[in-house]
Amino acid sequence: MLVYTERLKEERKKKGFTYAYMAKQLGYKSRSTYRYIELGVTAPKLSIMTQIAFILGKPISYFFNLEVQETNTNPKAS
Repeated sequence: MLVYTERLKEERKKKGFTYAYMAKQLGYKSRSTYRYIELGVTAPKLSIMTQIAFILGKPISYFFNLEVQETNTNPKAS
């Protein structure tokens, strides 16, 4: 399971929110649309993840284990 999906489920349950509540907050007509995000079936766009993070009261970085590594993109440098 993906890290963000586990954390989405955990935080939603902590808040006592249902799939239906989350779907409504995001403007979805069906609770299944949100459920598919939480299950990892659908990959959410960044704008949707930003909204979800706001609803759950967490920074977006909480849901993703992002590490940025500097790389040298100059092919002439050695």
